[in-house]
Amino acid sequence: MNIVQKIRASHLNRHGFIDVLVGVIAFQFIYVSLLFNLNNSEVDINEMAPPSVSFILFTGLVIAPLFENLLLIGVAALHEKLFNRVGLFIFAPLLLTSLHFINARPMHYPLFLRVASLFFFFYVYLKQYDLHKVELGKFRALLMSSVIHFAINASAMLVAFFLEPDIDAETIFSAQQGE
Repeated sequence: MNIVQKIRASHLNRHGFIDVLVGVIAFQFIYVSLLFNLNNSEVDINEMAPPSVSFILFTGLVIAPLFENLLLIGVAALHEKLFNRVGLFIFAPLLLTSLHFINARPMHYPLFLRVASLFFFFYVYLKQYDLHKVELGKFRALLMSSVIHFAINASAMLVAFFLEPDIDAETIFSAQQGE
């Protein structure tokens, strides 16, 4: 058995967890690379103060995966209690997708791409949680869903940091002017 077959046959890959993880990371790398390379920026990025890199890393890699997945699961649980499972995998991801548009920063790519990708990712998080909650328990299923969310955010940030030419050394190392 080669390594790929061993990983796919492992206990961790039940319900295709590793397959989904690898698939969405590959999709995110391609998607974000295309967005950066085919970007038609009509808005001057320099007119707004960008958040610090440490803030972006902390919120994107620690806060967002846990908080957003917890919110998604809470919305899904409420929807399931009120309407059973009718439209559960459409309503909850759409609600979380809509919450991402309360953003003062303009988007530099078509809105449809952002909506479609966010809906897809929230659908994957919710589906993975739903598949694992009975077998592993709700907390571990939340953590597995959050691992996928973390990996997607990390891969997007990795591509962005490699392809973004405007990241100053001052923002990366938090250096003060004159040091």
